[in-house]
Amino acid sequence: MMSVYIVTGTPGVGKTTVLNEAMKGSDFKIAIFGDVMFDIARKMGLVKDKDEMRSKIALADYRSIQEKAAEIISKIGGNIVVDTHASVKRSDGYYPGLPESVLRKLKPKSIVVIEAKPADIALRRKDDSTRQRADLGGVEQAIEHQNINRAFATAYAAMAGCSVKIIVNEQGKVKEAAAKLREVFE
Repeated sequence: MMSVYIVTGTPGVGKTTVLNEAMKGSDFKIAIFGDVMFDIARKMGLVKDKDEMRSKIALADYRSIQEKAAEIISKIGGNIVVDTHASVKRSDGYYPGLPESVLRKLKPKSIVVIEAKPADIALRRKDDSTRQRADLGGVEQAIEHQNINRAFATAYAAMAGCSVKIIVNEQGKVKEAAAKLREVFE
């Protein structure tokens, strides 16, 4: 039997760091939704790097890629944690990271929102030399994005008939946040 858990968070919140810590010694498989989408988009010739996903793909193509990614992940089997974003900030506003068609394919048992202090998020975004996140803004934008994520995650949980949990990743307390995340999977 397959169990799918979705872990979300705004870019810079430390979502992947918390998830990786929580999964140490676990038999869960981690599926990074954005990586699967990027692979599809790259093969289609739409993007060259992951950060172009937010700005260079037409919305109709983006939706199609999301659905294909969900289809691929739904076929993995076993216990899966999907590392993704509840919302994606695009030039025209926030777009659902998990539209209804994606939720129908994934059938999550729970949706977890990782949050952090907005000032910490802004600093992490600024200091992350591996990604292009300048377009995501500073503290005010981090506050807005976290509020949007909460709203989207609640709506997703209602559509999917599953729980939603919010975990705060305090600066320097990854292990504590990871322990709370592990509790969701038990």
